[in-house]
Amino acid sequence: MKKLIFVEGIPGSGKSTFARFLANQFERNGYTCDLFFETTYNHPVIFSESFDDYNRFIESYMERWKVFLVNQSESDVVVMESAIFQSPIVHLLHKDVDRNIIQSVIVKVSRMLEQVNECKLIYFYQEDAAAAIQNMIEIRGREEFLLRKHNEHKHEKYFANRMEQGPESHVTFFLEYAAIANQFVKEVSIETVIIENSSRNYSLYEQQLLNEFVLTYFPDPHVEMSVLKGYTGIYHNQDLNFNLIVELKDNHLYIFGNKKLKAKSRNQFYLDDMSVTANFICDNNNVNRVVITEKDLYANRNDNGTAFVRIS
Repeated sequence: MKKLIFVEGIPGSGKSTFARFLANQFERNGYTCDLFFETTYNHPVIFSESFDDYNRFIESYMERWKVFLVNQSESDVVVMESAIFQSPIVHLLHKDVDRNIIQSVIVKVSRMLEQVNECKLIYFYQEDAAAAIQNMIEIRGREEFLLRKHNEHKHEKYFANRMEQGPESHVTFFLEYAAIANQFVKEVSIETVIIENSSRNYSLYEQQLLNEFVLTYFPDPHVEMSVLKGYTGIYHNQDLNFNLIVELKDNHLYIFGNKKLKAKSRNQFYLDDMSVTANFICDNNNVNRVVITEKDLYANRNDNGTAFVRIS
């Protein structure tokens, strides 16, 4: 593999969005590119299963890195988010593992990555981590988001070992994650670009990334409103017994309620923060189905995509 790029950062720092931006720009500049989100199905490094014994997690995690580096991608570029920092930190912090052990895992991975000729870590952070995390919580659903996290992880040692065990305890967890990540980024042995992005000047950060990799900026293609309207409707997958609703709001297509689709081409759209590409298929000038491609834990696990047939 010619380039291996990791995108990391504190919660809510825009890791997924910037990873997708980089992958799109590499492709539009003529490179072949593999993009791996944390939710990508059959991810080469990140795995969804949980281990009660943190040593088993570490062994499996390190073994996956070894296999990944041996079976290198044939693509020109691989962009991967949340693989070096977020995945091990979140899992091991939930187990309340000694922070020095967590640090050693990340440092070991970074040393393994030194064998890749062009390997770079892009790290996003915000000086006021508390404000950044609070903003992330607001965007993701406030109390409902914290309650969901609480119900999912309240059994973990991190919370059992502390007096605060309600939904608000996850704010403390996010803050410690941010503090650990901000500290550990100084310890890795691969080339690192650190970007403070609290001003939310996204065009500036995108230009920094373009300059870093000597890329020419290509915007998303324009798709006429009449075409977008033709894609709206309800699509159904019989095997999943699930309706996919495509809506037009503020001149943009949305799926899954609040997920904004962005154009890759006239009939293909992507999501910033998930491994989802929606392909609208026409027959006799009528849109009759949408196929979700890219493999994702929640949206599509099939090589040929997941097809939804239009029902209205």
